[in-house]
Amino acid sequence: MYRCKQCGNERKQLTGTGYSNLIAHLAHRHGGFKDQFAATLSSTNSRLQAFGFVSEETSHRFQWMRWVVDRNMPLSVVDNELTRDMSKWKAVSSRVLLNNMHHVAKKIGKNLEEILGVCFGVMYDGWSHGCMHYVAVYGVFVENGEVRVQLLAVSPLEEGSQDADAHIKLVDGVLDVYNKKLDMVAFIVGDNCATNQSVATKLGVPLVGCASHRFNLAVNRFLADSEPLLTQVNTLMSKLSQANNFAQLAKATSLHPIKRNITRWSSNFEMLQRYERIRPQIKTVEAVEELIPTGASHRKLLELLQHMKKFESVTKKLQGDGIDLADVRLLFDSVIADYPCMSINGCALSSAEKAAVKRFEEPKRGTKRKERAEDYATQILRAGPSKRSKTGGRSDGTIYSSLLKQLPPTSNACERLFSQCKRVLTPQRTSMLPANFELIMFLRANRNMWGVTTLADVGSN
Repeated sequence: MYRCKQCGNERKQLTGTGYSNLIAHLAHRHGGFKDQFAATLSSTNSRLQAFGFVSEETSHRFQWMRWVVDRNMPLSVVDNELTRDMSKWKAVSSRVLLNNMHHVAKKIGKNLEEILGVCFGVMYDGWSHGCMHYVAVYGVFVENGEVRVQLLAVSPLEEGSQDADAHIKLVDGVLDVYNKKLDMVAFIVGDNCATNQSVATKLGVPLVGCASHRFNLAVNRFLADSEPLLTQVNTLMSKLSQANNFAQLAKATSLHPIKRNITRWSSNFEMLQRYERIRPQIKTVEAVEELIPTGASHRKLLELLQHMKKFESVTKKLQGDGIDLADVRLLFDSVIADYPCMSINGCALSSAEKAAVKRFEEPKRGTKRKERAEDYATQILRAGPSKRSKTGGRSDGTIYSSLLKQLPPTSNACERLFSQCKRVLTPQRTSMLPANFELIMFLRANRNMWGVTTLADVGSN
């Protein structure tokens, strides 16, 4: 299957049958393709790579690189004789492949330097692995009217401290690689911890606190009154996880008991869901009979589970790629209207906060927010801003730039990256150099910015 780069149409072409279908498409839909091709070849700087043509050797090196980056393979695997015997690609050494990867990374860096511009945002988060603490730094910018989020670096924090000054120094060093300055940063996206708040204050920019983190704190506040019931269910699940009790439970159901993780409210939801499903089978385990919630407690747990299903739908919306700050505000205001106890900070902007978002202000204009395309969260978004709470809206009527509306409301991109990092830094690869680890993760996260033509001007030696 081939796709035309001019119109996007796809045409089938069997292997070994020439290019009659493809040429026929060009002649029928793009009559001037011969003149365009001739004009491009006659120019001094023209190369066949502009048309997507590369040598077979370059194509094979690209396939090796893609295999290492996308499949989390160690660099040394390309030197293995068995690997080479199993592949029809031309053999390449790990040294050559590493040089090619550095070349591609430099090209991506040059591209990022151009498209970042002079006003952009920074998203970052930290991840500890063994004795190393890594910080992932993303650049958030607008290109062709759309917000893009691209990884800038995954660097170890080697200052011996994880305070605000250490993070500012690290971000400054990352931006220096792209010839950017800290005063070009318009906003920060990250967790609502004291360190990030201090970083934003020292830089004089607004902090877009991770919506997922804030919602997790709000739900924990709602669940505080039900903590005794949740503790009772968790104790029950812990007893069921013991070998003898689990063996007896396995005779009645194939479902395993689930214990909660105290740091994430969603683990309480998963635990209650499993409790509801296996409660009849739990009664067959005599050793935990006294731990099973009574009828009144059971009804309270079922009622709590219904509320948690609503919260789960909101969490999934927050983790989606298409959500923006306007959607988050609508979701949060509507949740607070239904659950007032979850309100954490509904106050008006302080003078410092107003100064931080001053650069995003625009003249007032009469526009309406487009309704979005069925769970609890979807119903809120489809209903539009009519359901907003009175305390959550702005009282001064200030209108902000559309860029502010499109900003990523969560730092979930960092969380997804760290999940991939765990698959790369396996126990068998703990000796990997931090520089090589950062290189692989940089290429993997920015996979949309390189292809086979990126390697076209790299030599084989």
